[in-house]
Amino acid sequence: MSDSDPFDAVFPGFPAAEPPAAFWRDPASYDAVLRDVLLPPLAAAARRGDVPLALQCAVLQRLHWYFSVDGRERAPTVVVDEAMAAVFHERVRTLMAHIEVDAVASFPVATTEIRHVLLAYRDPSLVCGAAVDAYDHRQGLARVSYWIHGEPPAERLLVDGREVSPAFAKRRACNYFRRRLLRQRIAWVDIAEARSLQLEVDGRLVALALGPQPFSARPAAPAEAGDGSGLPARIRAGFPPGKGGQEPLPAGWRGWKVRLLKALARSAPVRWRYGRSWVFIDREENADDSAEHLYRWVRQQHPEVNAWFMLSPQSADWPRLQAEGFRLMPPGWRRKLLVLNAEHIVSSHAEWVFGGFDRRLFGDAMQWRYTFLQHGVIKDDLSHWLGPREFDCFVSSSPAEHESIVGDDTAYPYTDREVRRTGLPRHDRLLRYADETPSDEANILLVMPTWRGSLVDDRAQACTPQERVTAFAASEYATRWRAVLGSPRLHARAAEAGLKLAFMPHPNAVPYIEAFGLPPDVQLVTAGDTSIQRVFARAAAFMTDYTSVAFTMAFLRRPVFYYQFDQQSYYGGGHNWRPGYFDYERDGFGPVALNEDQLLVQLEAFFDDGCRVAPEFLARMERAMPDRDDESCARVYAAMLSLDQPRAAAAGQGSELAGHKR
Repeated sequence: MSDSDPFDAVFPGFPAAEPPAAFWRDPASYDAVLRDVLLPPLAAAARRGDVPLALQCAVLQRLHWYFSVDGRERAPTVVVDEAMAAVFHERVRTLMAHIEVDAVASFPVATTEIRHVLLAYRDPSLVCGAAVDAYDHRQGLARVSYWIHGEPPAERLLVDGREVSPAFAKRRACNYFRRRLLRQRIAWVDIAEARSLQLEVDGRLVALALGPQPFSARPAAPAEAGDGSGLPARIRAGFPPGKGGQEPLPAGWRGWKVRLLKALARSAPVRWRYGRSWVFIDREENADDSAEHLYRWVRQQHPEVNAWFMLSPQSADWPRLQAEGFRLMPPGWRRKLLVLNAEHIVSSHAEWVFGGFDRRLFGDAMQWRYTFLQHGVIKDDLSHWLGPREFDCFVSSSPAEHESIVGDDTAYPYTDREVRRTGLPRHDRLLRYADETPSDEANILLVMPTWRGSLVDDRAQACTPQERVTAFAASEYATRWRAVLGSPRLHARAAEAGLKLAFMPHPNAVPYIEAFGLPPDVQLVTAGDTSIQRVFARAAAFMTDYTSVAFTMAFLRRPVFYYQFDQQSYYGGGHNWRPGYFDYERDGFGPVALNEDQLLVQLEAFFDDGCRVAPEFLARMERAMPDRDDESCARVYAAMLSLDQPRAAAAGQGSELAGHKR
């Protein structure tokens, strides 16, 4: 349906097109709109004895926007708190009572998952959509997947007629508006040498489709005799190596450019220089994150690896790394040739999965493994952002973080196949920096608040640069941090303890630095001016609000203070983050203050106690970051090598990595 949907008049104020952001931030959208706009036409038709299919689809069109928007990264629907969620789900359940299952099945607009989410409100108990939707040629693993409405069924996987356990498996929670509405089963099965593959659910063999999970509002179709015979061969042929998604090349010059680039990438001189390369990148504009530190380790420990580091020549880090002898690769056609010959792409950020190429055109040439090193430690629910991405290796650090990603009934689609608890490579050098820093130089109280998504709205209303700074300065965020950074009480007590204040603003806040009114004795620290690693090593204590950099301080066993003056609004739409497994009161590495006076009292107690980490918080640090060593690079390297080993060989490697220092 489109903006001209004839049902727009039936649902005033809620057209079929996606509503604007203001709609999703209005509490009425999750109650009154459903009750007073969508329900009356359905209820009236039901009283007449028949709800037309067109009306059902018009309601589904509008309902699907709720779940589509909630499934996005940093969705505005995070304004929905627990009380609002309870009302919302009851309203949707009432609406769905008037929607036939066949209407959901025939509704073409929503994704397969959202159609299952809508179906869930009719409380079915079934397993459906069984399919093999991926195959890893190097490890010989096929991914079997199906949807579960109700309790998980008894499952048996049969390879060549013999029951086998999955190599890796989980049940992914499909969470929307603070509720798990159904589950997705994910199981990786070794079929490298197999001749047949079958799935049995609750004692019944079910058919396995080949490709994306199909939608069905009925129980999985029974398998016919001999269905599993020859399936592994069809799987191996149906999922060719590469990133998939290849389409016929377009006509004209565009198609010829693709052919020419592929041919040039396969040429002997190019393969001689770039063949089997390992390509590292932090960000285009800066380095000094885990990819830089892992690159350095690989070059030192394994010079036989054809390693390259991607960076913009305009980066402040370019001269430093060039002087150190890094093999730097700027943007341009040579980089394209490098990437098309890559064996591994290794990044501390998630956006380089496809190497900057269109997988529809270059899928067959995209043969690399992608290792996501992470910028930090995950504490919030980032499944809506990371979940759709295809990682071969996903680095984790904390046991609780790892379990929040791979565990049953968590929202990520990843298993222990992809996620390896190795630690962050940048922590190896950080630990050495910390050990090398004399105690009298570890003398700064580092203040490092994170950003707020809502501040973008505030600054966008102003016109000139100075007006933007003035608007920013008037925000609660700037006002609160300005007061702390300028507090005479804090400055006096810190000086008595031999500590200096240093302020590291979020990169988004750097253009507004004058709004913080920094006193002369507060050192301003930015990534472009100094090594962030060395600043962390000099931190005697750390003050933040919500940033995951606190895990780095936990790794170093340095005191942490949380100043959360906007705690209620931060996870209520102020920053579009979704709370995860980490609870600051239960799991945090230091006390939580909700106002300035509380914060200063906590800091004064810390000064009076000799600037030590309290035993309670030290124990939390040790649980969260137990692997306080300089072996993360070695563990990541081993995990990357295991990606190209057959499952039988990689199994021992994976278990060895998973069990380190536990």
